[in-house]
Amino acid sequence: MIKIEPFLAIDSTQVRALLRHQDELMPYDAFCAEEKLFNSGLLFWQHWLPCRYHLAPAIYVAQDNGVILGLISIVSHGKSNSCWRINHLVVHPNHRGRGIAQKLMQYVFALFGSQGVSHFVIEISCQSSAAMSLLAGLGFRRAARIIHYQMPSELVVNEEKDKDEENAIFRWAKPEDQNLLYQLFQDSLPSDLRVVYAYSSNDFALRSLPADLTSNGLKRLNKLRTWYWVAHNSERNVLTAAIKVTTHSPGDFHLEFIIHPGWQHMAKEAVKYAMVAIKRLHMEGVIMTKIYDYQAGVAEALEESSWQRHGEFLLLVKEHWLRAKKRSLKLDTTVTLPGIGGKPAINMPYQIPKLYQK
Repeated sequence: MIKIEPFLAIDSTQVRALLRHQDELMPYDAFCAEEKLFNSGLLFWQHWLPCRYHLAPAIYVAQDNGVILGLISIVSHGKSNSCWRINHLVVHPNHRGRGIAQKLMQYVFALFGSQGVSHFVIEISCQSSAAMSLLAGLGFRRAARIIHYQMPSELVVNEEKDKDEENAIFRWAKPEDQNLLYQLFQDSLPSDLRVVYAYSSNDFALRSLPADLTSNGLKRLNKLRTWYWVAHNSERNVLTAAIKVTTHSPGDFHLEFIIHPGWQHMAKEAVKYAMVAIKRLHMEGVIMTKIYDYQAGVAEALEESSWQRHGEFLLLVKEHWLRAKKRSLKLDTTVTLPGIGGKPAINMPYQIPKLYQK
């Protein structure tokens, strides 16, 4: 009999073997998150806490007589904890077709949905017809198309030509830019994704940068894990563009370009600045970015700068039913109906019946 249980550290060997059976192309950030999966096994006690207190990705495995047949990993997408991203959904090839993936997904929906999670998102390869069919049957819908790009290591960047111009447009983000970054993200997102991600200003809290970045700057930045370069319009006090850099591990960098809808011409400047800054900081290794279909300007700038495509994916979203909250229904007893004397009788309960409460 198949059971769904939290992942424990003693199952690490089986999980490592299972992850080798990921046949489809996967997003780069999900690939970089694999090492964090094994840290979650040491934090098994977090499964006894509400999901908003989880310190690492939540991982659940499908077991049959001690043998792991499949797993699912899920991580919060923001401080609000209302949206969770599914990073991994893997089933052993010898046990596919038994409904294990559906059971893992339904388990997560029931567990996290009962704690107030309203949305789940997942990225899948455009070539994975089986995954599309599975997720469509579970209530997922397409929200955006994503193209991943990689910066070639041999790409030549002309640093001197644009040095003065770039320094005048972009700068390092400061802690006081927190609210401006939040507003920029909100303005750049389509209305439906704005509701799905439910960002708050706390998602963009920044730590102070090291005083001197000229010597050992990259090592100091790696400790921060995340930093931004921003372009600020002082007249309107808004950020017109931002580049978010996330380092998963030394030699792995993920860039995210955010361009204000009213300043789309900044896309080329942002890509140009990022390439020069990467060279100055000696950021060697794998440098990736993903561009959504509503970021046509950034995609065009990357193509012109000879960035290489590294796969196409679909962003799928599932809206989950929120818990029914216990509340009292107040009736307006001042209503009168023509031809009927006194107060009308209304067949409506004062409280939601227990049948409809979770």
